[in-house]
Amino acid sequence: MFRTRVLKMLGKRFGNSSVCMCNQSALNFEDIPSPKGLPFIGTRLAVWIAGSSKNLHEYVDKRHKELGPIYREQLGPITGTFVAEPDAIRSIFAQEGKYPVHIIPQAWVFFNEKYKFSRGLLFMNGPEWQEHRRIMNKFLLRGNLRWIEDACDLVIENFITKLKKNNEVLENLENELYRTFLDVLVSVLMGSESYSKNNQVLEQLVEYLSVHVSSVFETTSKLQMITVDLAAKLRLPQWSHFETSMKNALFGANKLVDALALHCGNTNGLLRKMQEENISKDQIKAIVADLILAASDTTAYTMQWILYSIAKNLGVQERIRSEYGSPDSNYTRHVLKETLRLYPVAPFITRYLPHESRIAGYKIPSNSLIVMSIYTTGRDEKYFKNALSFQPERWERSNEQMAMQQASLPFAIGSRSCIGRKLAEYELQKMLTEIVGNFSIELCNTKEVKMALKMIAVPSEPIRLKLTKIS
Repeated sequence: MFRTRVLKMLGKRFGNSSVCMCNQSALNFEDIPSPKGLPFIGTRLAVWIAGSSKNLHEYVDKRHKELGPIYREQLGPITGTFVAEPDAIRSIFAQEGKYPVHIIPQAWVFFNEKYKFSRGLLFMNGPEWQEHRRIMNKFLLRGNLRWIEDACDLVIENFITKLKKNNEVLENLENELYRTFLDVLVSVLMGSESYSKNNQVLEQLVEYLSVHVSSVFETTSKLQMITVDLAAKLRLPQWSHFETSMKNALFGANKLVDALALHCGNTNGLLRKMQEENISKDQIKAIVADLILAASDTTAYTMQWILYSIAKNLGVQERIRSEYGSPDSNYTRHVLKETLRLYPVAPFITRYLPHESRIAGYKIPSNSLIVMSIYTTGRDEKYFKNALSFQPERWERSNEQMAMQQASLPFAIGSRSCIGRKLAEYELQKMLTEIVGNFSIELCNTKEVKMALKMIAVPSEPIRLKLTKIS
């Protein structure tokens, strides 16, 4: 029912130009533009010259500029149809079906099969995914989420107190933020009251996780352009490092869930809520492990990009301070949206559509990989004037460009959109407000920090900030 309404709505919005089950004339799949490659190696040399997987977002952006808003290419072991046109992207989400399917890194799938690991929402499909997603939606996306806000506030206030005691220059920003957002997740799992009483008991476990989980994305990215089963068979260093990182991360996550269960008691934390839904202990461990893997890195790096952006824009800092506490202000939300437009933590969103579809005028076979180029659409001058400029005010309702916001979808849309969206939006805006409210932020890097891919968007070099207390 919901999907039918969405299809009708999009059909009216886009004149049925993109939303279609191939009942209109369309070019064949083979007609989609593709870059020319060399015999046997295809475009591998071009990808390598561009910087391989760490610069894949820039490589794909360049291909879109050459070939248009839709093109096909084999990158490493996968072949995908890349789409960078907002109307077409929304039509993809509208056609994703009852049980949306996305790509999972081959290394993660191979690891799970090798060690018979049961994993959480990220890996589930079909009715199993739908049932567990329904439960998690109830906790993380609907109703009164004050309990989440309380859990976030406690950790962020502790972080600000710690910052006030430290030196002015933050030399290790990445680790500081990663550990803090991991603590936020632990607080959400336990409930603020239980976390306040027991966080010291969990100190070593959380520290262990902060060391090992952060390496999972980096080691995974080094396997993106390699056939994983061959890398494992040959015991290549890339596989060995990934295997060790994933083992350590899952071991730590499971130990943490066991410890949380001992100390949660009768609290309002997420873990207790999941237990009350009669989710099995093994499934809870699997879901929590995926939350830890997915949430801490993504929020920590997004916060780095926010601070980097506002450190270069003192006027943005001043406006945040001037509107601090105003119930009518949405400015920090606009800062977050503008940061994610320029630095989407997931530069690509993927789907396999369950039926033959018509996307951007081409027939796409069922179960073909479609890659939505979020990085490219967010920086396209067709949709954003002065696209490379950091302008949070472009998201204000009075701005004509508000109609173009469909070009930036960092959390995706639809039933398989980011489960942690509301948690991430709240904790990032809360952190931003508190840091800017207490400190003036100055950038210490002497050259532009670029975006690099380690599965997610990370700074190409450490971001160094000077924080000066505001009296």
